[in-house]
Amino acid sequence: MNPTKTVSVLQPVRTSHDLRTHQKLAEKLGIPLPLATLLCQRGLCEAEEAARFLHPQLAQLPPPEKMQDMDRAVDQIMRAFQERQQVIVHGDYDVDGISATVLLVSFLKTLDMDVRWHIPNRLVEGYGLHRDVIGSLAAQVRMPALLITVDCGVAAVEEVAYARQLGFNVVVTDHHLPTETLPPAEALLNPRRKDCGFPFPALSGVGVAFYLAWGIRNRLIREGFWSRESAPNLKRYLDLVALGTVADVMPMLETNRILVRAGLEVLTERARPGIWALCEQAGLSEGRIRAEDIGYRLAPRINAAGRLGKPELAIRLLLCQEADEALEIAASLEQANLERRTIEGRSTDDALEKARDLVVAGKRGLVVYGADYHPGIVGIVASRVVDAFGLPTIILTRDTGESTGILKGSGRSLEGLNLCDILKRCGKHLMQYGGHAMAAGLTLEESRLQEFTEMFSRLCAEIVSGDREGRVVYDYQAKSAEIFSRQFIQTYEWLEPFGEGNPEPVFLLDRLRLLQPEILKEHLRFRIKLNNTIYRGIGFGMAPKLSQARSRSVRLAFRLKRSVYRGEERIELHAVHIEPTD
Repeated sequence: MNPTKTVSVLQPVRTSHDLRTHQKLAEKLGIPLPLATLLCQRGLCEAEEAARFLHPQLAQLPPPEKMQDMDRAVDQIMRAFQERQQVIVHGDYDVDGISATVLLVSFLKTLDMDVRWHIPNRLVEGYGLHRDVIGSLAAQVRMPALLITVDCGVAAVEEVAYARQLGFNVVVTDHHLPTETLPPAEALLNPRRKDCGFPFPALSGVGVAFYLAWGIRNRLIREGFWSRESAPNLKRYLDLVALGTVADVMPMLETNRILVRAGLEVLTERARPGIWALCEQAGLSEGRIRAEDIGYRLAPRINAAGRLGKPELAIRLLLCQEADEALEIAASLEQANLERRTIEGRSTDDALEKARDLVVAGKRGLVVYGADYHPGIVGIVASRVVDAFGLPTIILTRDTGESTGILKGSGRSLEGLNLCDILKRCGKHLMQYGGHAMAAGLTLEESRLQEFTEMFSRLCAEIVSGDREGRVVYDYQAKSAEIFSRQFIQTYEWLEPFGEGNPEPVFLLDRLRLLQPEILKEHLRFRIKLNNTIYRGIGFGMAPKLSQARSRSVRLAFRLKRSVYRGEERIELHAVHIEPTD
């Protein structure tokens, strides 16, 4: 088996619908046939359902009252508001937790409440609530006080009980999978609760926080504190919801799709000083902000602070109101991100080499251990390994705390394999774990490493087929320049935002000559000519394809990208696979 992810087989996406079905949908919606085909491949062949998908509206969101314990959570906040209690919002150090913290702190401050926040230092405290931190927070406020968790807390049974003993009233908001025993909070908002009637369980942590703010707003309107006209417009917080939801790799479907589509509109306005400054640093000073811009440019910079033990930088950036201050903090974040990339590069090279050996040995789930990997970047390294080999991956390193013989790590998966389910089945070898289908964290004793590694690989092998990393599936084989027509390009944007559950389509052009192919570092840059128009293209990491690109016509699998450069919008091709035409 070739240990590198070289793809030799192009396959069309499987679909049970025929051309007539696609044509019928195109006629009903007045859209190009390629777009109708892509919709049908996503199971959206009925015109009404497809229209809702293409044009999601905030009015379609399920109301907050659908979520179990919403009334109880709002009761606690109303009590704190009326009694002038102090409030502490306890978040998490990733983008989702930071966004959720900023959202709730900002919203509660519109009520002139005394709100403070705490984000754990991942290098010292680790994830979630901790008894000593709760004690420290209790010493900073007068009791009774209100403790609200965001993006954490659902598994903190003992810690929540301790907080209540100290005089806190506790509202837990979380989206991670609950354990059998729920914490004894006054209220627990989590759409994954078995007894929760909320119709969409896959909200992000910031999504749950947004719904809490919405529930509070509804209560205050009903009680006459605000009129509908004077109440805060919650849409202005959706930039934060988009950040956390995309960064946490939540499904881009249903409720999340509505929230993120609207949130990207707010992000594009760059009205929040911290967002504006962050975009300036990330090279996003103009044009629409898309989900991939969050994933590849904004989120890494926000995450860099938490990864290096400086999460307060990101919080301060998103909370600040002055442009000069925002630029100064964004510059500090940029420096942290550069430092993170340097650390990440060293660990990634080592992890890829170790992973390659595991792939050669036939492993279908990869567990890589590096004693000196920085604990703040193991999740990114796991993503790099998944990208390289197309296999679920766990990256482990030594716990930097006082404990000895303990390993901590992070995992990333691929569509069709629920990482949390796999870790649950490996539970006897783990001290703790948690996360989502696509990403998870775990802790285990070093003495259990070999047993865990073997079981993880074996369980993954039951799901991951042997040739999975040897295939590229394309969604649509284009006829000439049909997908480059103005009508298609404009309507194609309606499929966004892309992400988990709504993958970005891959197109195929056959018998194509690449013009002016050249190497740019390790990448292949080229052009194509269709209908007397030249389009630019790039294949990241495809420098070895140069000889093929020069000598013959090729089959080109690619994704369409729209970008803005110096005020001019252009269409580019990002190659996924290139192979000679037979």
